[in-house]
Amino acid sequence: MRRAVEQAHVSGLTQIGIRNVSSTAREGYADARARGSTILSVRQVRKLGAQGVLDVIPAGARYYVTIDIDGFDPSIAPGTGTPSHGGFLYYEVMEILQGLARRGKVVGVDLVEVAPAYDPSGITSFLAAQVLLNFLGYIFAGR
Repeated sequence: MRRAVEQAHVSGLTQIGIRNVSSTAREGYADARARGSTILSVRQVRKLGAQGVLDVIPAGARYYVTIDIDGFDPSIAPGTGTPSHGGFLYYEVMEILQGLARRGKVVGVDLVEVAPAYDPSGITSFLAAQVLLNFLGYIFAGR
């Protein structure tokens, strides 16, 4: 995210679901805020609700969405290198993604940090595929 915001064609970042800022990441967090990034914790997102979060994101923009699987609670996504309790549940994320697809033009999406070796049950990989499949459905339904 730090390198992306330095690009002239990137007009702003909204980072949703931040739970932990380690001492090594404090500088990056402070830099992101100084460059105008909006950073919302999971607790803030839950307080605002999906529509409140969407209201923070500029309407009618072109969106590149990157989803880090460790933003989800490890109870539904244990297969990641940095699980941290208190993360999102499935429908919390899907309501935001569905609203975003209606709010502007999604020009790209990626999903990162799935580590199948840490999840013998395979539920993290299944969650990742389901999130992407449904988000693509939201995007194309909005067109």
